[in-house]
Amino acid sequence: MAKVDFNQIPKFSQLPVKSGAPTESNWGVFGDDDQIGCLNFLTAEGIVEAARLIRKGQVFRLDTPINYANPPLFERAPAKHTLKSYAHLGLPAFDDVLDSYNTQEGSQWDGLAHVGHLRHNRFYNDTKPEEIKSGPGGKLGIHLWANKVVGRGVLLDAFQYRTQQGRPINPLAPERYTLEDLRGAAKAQGVELKPGTILLIRTGFMQAYMTASQEQKQAMGTMRGLKACGLEDSREMVAWFWDNRVAAVGTDCPAVEQWPWDPKNEGALRYRTLSLLGLPIGEQFNLEELAAHCAQDRVYEFMLVSVPLYLVGGIASPPNAVAIK
Repeated sequence: MAKVDFNQIPKFSQLPVKSGAPTESNWGVFGDDDQIGCLNFLTAEGIVEAARLIRKGQVFRLDTPINYANPPLFERAPAKHTLKSYAHLGLPAFDDVLDSYNTQEGSQWDGLAHVGHLRHNRFYNDTKPEEIKSGPGGKLGIHLWANKVVGRGVLLDAFQYRTQQGRPINPLAPERYTLEDLRGAAKAQGVELKPGTILLIRTGFMQAYMTASQEQKQAMGTMRGLKACGLEDSREMVAWFWDNRVAAVGTDCPAVEQWPWDPKNEGALRYRTLSLLGLPIGEQFNLEELAAHCAQDRVYEFMLVSVPLYLVGGIASPPNAVAIK
C-alpha cells in the first residue's frame, strides 16, 4: 500500500484541487490515474494498529446469506443454487453452481464504477462511461480492491442512539439520520474517527426487514414498494467523512441514503461519495450481532477485513467481511 501523508491531503473546503473538476470533488488528489479513491487512506501502518484492537478473538460476519431477501430488493433476480454431482463418475463429490447471481442481491460494496455523476456524465476521477468495461481493459473495477479493504472499523449504532434519545426512527420509511445524529452516537459510544477508519452505520433497517411479514417483504422487493431510512445527503455529511479521512462507509440499509431518492438531485449522497470523492459505500450489511456485542462490552472499534470478489472489471461485490474484536 502506498504511504499517504495525511498532512498533505486538502480539507473539504479546499476542494477541488484540479482545474475543471466538479465542485466538491477530490479528483486528482491521489493522482490523475488513481482508481481506488478513499481506499488510499488504508495504510500498512493502519493495518498494524487495527490488529492491536483484537483482544478476545471474536469474529463477526458482516454479510447476509445469499438470497437472504425474498424477493431480493430493487427487483433483482435471486441466485439459483444447484449442486453438480459427480456420481456418474463413481465419485461421491459435488460442485456448487450459481446461476443469475447478482453481486448486489444482498450485502454489497458499491464499486466506483457503479454510479457516475448525472450532469457531468463522469465517474470518479474523470472516468468516462465508455472506459467502464468488463475485463482487464476497464477502469475502476472491483478487482482493484482485492487486498485493500483491511483496517480499523468503527460501528456507529445510530438506530440505538436515536431510540435512547427518545427520537426513534422508522427504518421502513424514508426518514433520514443527520450528521448530528452520527456525531451524537459517536460521543455516546466514546468512539472517534481516525484517518483510515472503515465506518459502519447501523440504521435499524436490517432488523426491521428481518422481522417484517412476508407480505411486507414482497412489497419491498419492488422499486416503488421499497421504503427505507438512510443518511442525509448534505454537504456537511460528506465533508465530515472526507475531513476525518474515512476510507469507506457501510450501512445496513438498502441505499445508504433514504429510499426513494431523486436521481436528478445533484446532491444525492451516491453522487457525492462514489462519483465526486471516490468514497466506497456499502449497503445491506448485517450489523446485528456486532452491534449487540458492542453494546455489551462498550467497545465500538475493531479490526475489519473485507475481501471483495476478484472479478476483473467488476462493478460491485459482496463484502465478504468480518469484524474481529
